[in-house]
Amino acid sequence: MSLEQMLVAMAAPLLAGGLHPNGAPQNGARPYGVYTNVVSPTHNTLSDGVPIQQDIVQIDVWADTYEGALTAGNTFAAAVQAAFEAGNLAGVQRSRRGRYDAETGLHGFTYEFSFWHP
Repeated sequence: MSLEQMLVAMAAPLLAGGLHPNGAPQNGARPYGVYTNVVSPTHNTLSDGVPIQQDIVQIDVWADTYEGALTAGNTFAAAVQAAFEAGNLAGVQRSRRGRYDAETGLHGFTYEFSFWHP
């Protein structure tokens, strides 16, 4: 299963509108999320020189209210953290930023994660 497929599956029970690549369907259920692969530089490990991939993924969680976006976003981020701790994913949360989109009237939080995989 790809990283994106894992994230979408993790979000399914947590975000009523689902998690979508790069954009979400109009008039979908809220809260919902949108993910974007920001950059994927290849790195070598120090121990054996085998290349390891790092994906930096931005996930925006949107809802009608500030509290709704914060709650849904933090719940999703906690699920990702639990996957890190269980060894199902390797990575770290890098940041969280609040947002407001005046055009849609939606509140959002942007979460940035670094994921590592072979």
